[in-house]
Formats: sequence, C-alpha cells, structure tokens
Amino acid sequence: MSRSTYAHVLQTLFLLSIFIIAISAQTLSVTVSNGTIFGSYCSSPFANVAAYLGIPFAQPPVGNLRWNAPISYNSTYSNGTLNATTFSPSCYQFGSFSTEPLPYSEDCLYLNVWAPANATKNSLLPVKVWIYGGGGYIGSSSDPLYNGCTIATNAIVVSMNYRLGPLGWLTLGAPLNFIGNYGVLDVLMALQWIQENIASFGGNNKTVLLFGQSTGGIIAHVISTLPQANDLCSSVISESGAGRPLATSEQQIANGNAFIEALGCSNSSDVAGCLRMKSTDQINQATPNYLPMFLYLPIQFYAHVDGNIIPVQPIATSPKVPFMAGTCSMEGVLFAVSSFSNPLTVTSVDYNNYLNITFGAALASSISALYPISMFNSTVAPAMYAIAAVITDAEYACPARRALKTSLTSQLGTYAYLWNHMPSCPWESSIPSGLLSVLGATHTSELAFVFGATSNLPRPNGTCVLSTSEQMLSTEIVTAWQSMSKNGYPTLTNGSKWLDWSQGGQGVRFDGNLTFSIINMTQCDFWDTIQTVTTTAATTNNTTLMTTNLIIIATTSTTGAATSYVSSTVGFVLATFIVLLHM
Repeated sequence: MSRSTYAHVLQTLFLLSIFIIAISAQTLSVTVSNGTIFGSYCSSPFANVAAYLGIPFAQPPVGNLRWNAPISYNSTYSNGTLNATTFSPSCYQFGSFSTEPLPYSEDCLYLNVWAPANATKNSLLPVKVWIYGGGGYIGSSSDPLYNGCTIATNAIVVSMNYRLGPLGWLTLGAPLNFIGNYGVLDVLMALQWIQENIASFGGNNKTVLLFGQSTGGIIAHVISTLPQANDLCSSVISESGAGRPLATSEQQIANGNAFIEALGCSNSSDVAGCLRMKSTDQINQATPNYLPMFLYLPIQFYAHVDGNIIPVQPIATSPKVPFMAGTCSMEGVLFAVSSFSNPLTVTSVDYNNYLNITFGAALASSISALYPISMFNSTVAPAMYAIAAVITDAEYACPARRALKTSLTSQLGTYAYLWNHMPSCPWESSIPSGLLSVLGATHTSELAFVFGATSNLPRPNGTCVLSTSEQMLSTEIVTAWQSMSKNGYPTLTNGSKWLDWSQGGQGVRFDGNLTFSIINMTQCDFWDTIQTVTTTAATTNNTTLMTTNLIIIATTSTTGAATSYVSSTVGFVLATFIVLLHM
C-alpha cells in the first residue's frame, strides 16, 4: 500500500469515527423548550441507558430569590445546548451530620433523568420520580445509591435536589412573611417540569410514580394529599415516612425568630436584607443541630402546615392517587445504636430515662408495660432493642398505619409492605463495623434493593455483592415499584397483583419467603390513643431536658456558636449524632 493510499485510509477512518461519534451523541440528546440536552451512557451492564444529569428546573435560589418560592427556569441554554453529563452541586448541607465529600451550593435546583437510550417521544414509558431523605438537613440526588441506571431499562427515572435546613424551611411571620416549605415547593416545581418535558425523554406524564424515603417519604405523602396531586403524579409510595405529623406555623415561626436573633438580624431595620447578606457558613453556624426524630420533639427547620402550600396535616385528608406505605421492621435500631456511646451496654435505667424524658412519667409506665425489656431478652442488648422497638412503632409503623387508614377512604388503591430483611451488604456507612450485625432490618435497609444496587456496595470493602436470593428480592421490589408507576398498583414478578390493604390489613413482607400476610400493627391502637398527648408532653419536656442536663442538646448562642449540654448519666450523644444521608 502506497503512503498516499495509507494516508487516505487513515483519513477515511478518522472521518468515519467522527461520524460515528456524532451519531452516538445524537442518540443521546433530547430537545426541550430551553434547548438541546446532551447526555451520556450509563456504565456496563446498563450501557443501553442514557443519563442526563444536572438539568436546571428552577432559577438559582440566590440573592433576592433566597427564601422565596422557586421560579421556573425559562431561559435558553447557553448556545442553545446543555452538557448534562455530570451532576450539579448538592443543595447546601446543614449541621455536623454530613460526612459525604459532595460539592455544595445554594445554586442547586437541578434534576437528573435516566432513560433507555433508544426511547423516543412515542415510547410513553412510565416515570419514577425519587425524593431523597436526610432529615430535611442533608441529602442529595447525586448520592451513588440513587443511581437510576439500574432501574431505567424500561422506565424513566428522575431525581431532584431540594433546599435544606433553614434555606429550605425558614418561616417568619408578618411583616416578613417568609412562607417556609421551600423544600416542598422545590419538589412541586420539579414535578411541573416533568409534566412539561418528560415526553422528550420518552416518558408518559400520565403515569408518574412519586416515591421517597424517610423525609422524602414524608414529602411524597404530603404531595399525595394536595389538591393538585392528580395533575403532578399518578401514584405515590412513601417509604418510612407516611403519616408523620408536621409542625405548626406557630412552632416554625418561633424557631425562625430564634434563628434570626442568632444571626444578629432581629434588630436590623431591614431584616430580610440582613438575612440575605449572610453567607451560607454564617447560616450554618447559627443552625442548631437537631435532635433525632425519635425524641418526639419538633425539628428546628422542617415542613409545616401553613394553611396554603400544605393546607392540613397529611393524615387529615386522603391521597388523591393510589398510595403505598411501608416501613422496616426494625427502623429504630439505627437511631438507638447511633445515639448511645456504647449501645450494647444500655441498661434498664437508660431505658426508663429515655421513656421519661421523651414521653413524660405518666406515659412512661404504660409504654414500659407494652414494651418490657424482658420481651427482648434473646437479643444481645435487651434495653437497647426495647428503645428501638418504641422508636419503630411510635415514629414509623403507627404513623404509616394512620396514613393507610386515611388512604382507604379515597378508594383509589391502598397498599402496604413490611421490609423484614437485614442486608448482607449494609449501607449505613457511619455505623462502626462491630455494630453492623445488630442492625437487622433497620431504617434505610431497603434502599439498595429499591434501586437494584446489588453489587459493589460499600461495606465492608466496597466490593460487597448481594446473595442470589437477595438479588431476587431486589427484583421483586423493583418490579412492584415499576408496576405502581405503570399501572397504579404493585405486582409480583409472577404478575400477581398485590392485595389491597383494605383486605384485612394485608401487605407484602419482603423477607426470604416474600408472602402476603396481615402486617400486625395492633400495638398501634395504643399509640393512636396517645399521639396528641405525647407530642404535647415532649414539647413541654424540652425545657426539662435542657435544665436537667441529661442529654446533649445543641442550641445556639447569641454569637451563633453552637452550645452543647452534655449527658452525665444516660450516655446519649444526640446532638453529635451522625444522621445518615438517607434518613
């Protein structure tokens, strides 16, 4: 072959490769009203799935838009295109809880879309929209566990960021009228974006499942009960979040007033301007580390019933779409283990102190009778497991039952599950390895299964692989969630439709047997009778907690520095409690 011929061949191959790359890029682009979005392929074995990451759905909530409702992103992309191949920064994280090396920013209102690479506008695929947890203080759609590649082979998967901490929830009364609930408004804005644009990715905006876990599950349940729910989604799944009571406007305004005083803005002639001039670091320093939710105390910054965005408590009105709620059988173990310096040596004194501090002496004896330590004598730490059982029922299982009961009145479909399996590859990265074996089916333990994450899991060495039976369990839960998005009801892999919860309180137990059975919640009869009483007692006990010095409570000084009140007898380490990203 002559040199000129060889050069011609090389030139032809080069041009052909450019053409192939161009064609490949074209297959990974979608056009919306703002311009053309370019994505990238997921890694093998999901190379047939396209990822479009970091798509703006609202204007950056900075400057005068800080502490305002989100405004739709209507701008044309720069040069008419958007390179959507990397995640956007996460929303600013608050407190001392997050150890994740994520880039943070106030400019964070972006979403991610995963879709089959060959999907077209005519595909009309069901859409699954994820809301992360994190206590309303931390969390991100870019968490590796929430990678949509694995569950977008026959559906569209979407996740979004929403504002957190005081940036997401700060509420102030007249004349400032900071309405709060900005985190919920962000999710609603993302859902509106999905309604307007998801067809470009191959999705059907009439079959949209909204699902979330913990705080994300709370938000999902709230949205299911809003008047506009039908216009934004067609079904909802609340994982470990349904039925949780929200704060009142009065509580949140009081918290907000204390916060602006800590920031040094309460006496300013322009309070709003003073607040918007503060840096995120200053805001973080003035933000109290909140108590874990199992203390029955209102979180400092959180969603609240404002009479407008959230008209009423979510359990006061039925969902407007088919609804599923479920919990893990040992939700509270994660919190109990994380809240004691040595959880395996928790004593009956610690248990009684916990009950008295949390619920008041009058109720403590009744709760102790329902959950005697002797019930847990077969475990390695009976008193710790007794505390965990109280947390599980009071904060998760029984609120979920209230939500399910309310959902029945809509007659649109009500479904329940109980996650009863301890993963062989625990995800909880902040728990010491020596305590992993005591977690059981605890809070967050279903998440890897929901996202089909069956390999390369972090504990113990980043290469953990779920067993064959666990992979089958993951397939079952992915199938059920997929059917909920497509049909409005869940099915098993054999095509059998789940029984409605109205049929004797039956749901699916996700364990080795995967059976339909009555999910026993009879203990919730007790918790339902004392729900209002315990909330009032716990709020009253807040003063007692801070004066008796029994537990760590993070408060804020007038200079904005965090102040801790340290336990001398109980061993709680609550204010420094590392809240998991998935809470």
